[in-house]
Amino acid sequence: MRLRRGMVAMMGAAVVATCLTSCGHHDAPPWDHLSWRAVRLPVPAGDRALVRGATWCTDRWVVVGATADGRGSTKPAVWASGDGRQWRTLPLNPEGDFYAARAVLTSVGCADGRLAVLGAKPGGAHGNPRTATWRQLPDGTMAAVRAPFELYGGQNAVAVNRLVGGPGGYLIAGTRVTGAAVWSSRDGDRFRLHEGAPGLASTSQLSTQALDAVWWHGAWTVVGMASDDTGRLTATAWTGSGAGRWTPTTLPGGGTITTAERLALTAEGPVAVGLDDKGFGVWADRQGRWSQESTFGAEDPGGTSAAYLSGVAWTGSLLAATYSDGARFRLAIGATGGLDVVPLPTTVTVRGDHTVTIATHLDDAVLLTDDGAQGRVWLTRVPRATA
Repeated sequence: MRLRRGMVAMMGAAVVATCLTSCGHHDAPPWDHLSWRAVRLPVPAGDRALVRGATWCTDRWVVVGATADGRGSTKPAVWASGDGRQWRTLPLNPEGDFYAARAVLTSVGCADGRLAVLGAKPGGAHGNPRTATWRQLPDGTMAAVRAPFELYGGQNAVAVNRLVGGPGGYLIAGTRVTGAAVWSSRDGDRFRLHEGAPGLASTSQLSTQALDAVWWHGAWTVVGMASDDTGRLTATAWTGSGAGRWTPTTLPGGGTITTAERLALTAEGPVAVGLDDKGFGVWADRQGRWSQESTFGAEDPGGTSAAYLSGVAWTGSLLAATYSDGARFRLAIGATGGLDVVPLPTTVTVRGDHTVTIATHLDDAVLLTDDGAQGRVWLTRVPRATA
């Protein structure tokens, strides 16, 4: 831990920075203590908000999740705000789908100013997730897209992880029995499944899983992991267009385990974050070559849950990552070459469907926290990195 000597008031978003003594110690960064403001989302009387994902789309924040009543029954929900303070709900049309009308929306993407959303609700004889996407109609309504069960489910289903948007349209990263797979859509209406794709899918030596994606330089970059016959997990990135062959890259670092779980897009290229042995690692794609930039944080040795990345975002000069250390959710902020673990505005333990994730638009950040009793949205402004 850094030795603290004095507290210095800061202007703007940072409340306090800490001055350190010399002798090899560095001044605490201005983002070490951020000023968070909690805002309330509109929900029906007696219900609570479940918050799962956020993005900035053209001129507004968008948060997706669901509302839950006292019996635990859920309804999908999408909230939007131009300033982050006043929120309204977007109208949703489940198109008569029983499961879509009860879904929890988990991720949202923006392309050409239009939204697409991914959600699911367990159901059926085996309680498997009934997954559906939602597209934005010209009047702003979010409408569920009817799709055959086998598109996301069926006997080859494993996981449908995350939907993202970009200049190339929309992409969903996930896994099928054949290994890492993606679903693509130009307009967010119909998604096409690409499974068994050369370079992306599992091989006789490796089993692959896809977790997140970004659009960069005319192609999709997808990240995830590959495991060999010994069970060792290795962080992996793939580039491709959806259909056809993908180019895999094994990310460096880690003696026993690495995973690339979330992606952020910087002006210089994609940055991936995931597990690195007993801590967490940051990798950057610089002109087609991946390198490990830094490590941060650590698993809690007393934790009883999995350690994993729950969110990552880029402010324009800094990387912000939310993660589970196996006991609590935490936040780390800093340049890609070194992140500092900084306090969250509330404590959220890792259990059940508790969630913490983050999204940014320039220097503004939206933090989502859900401790199983209350879903909250928090706002702050992250100071810029100085040379």
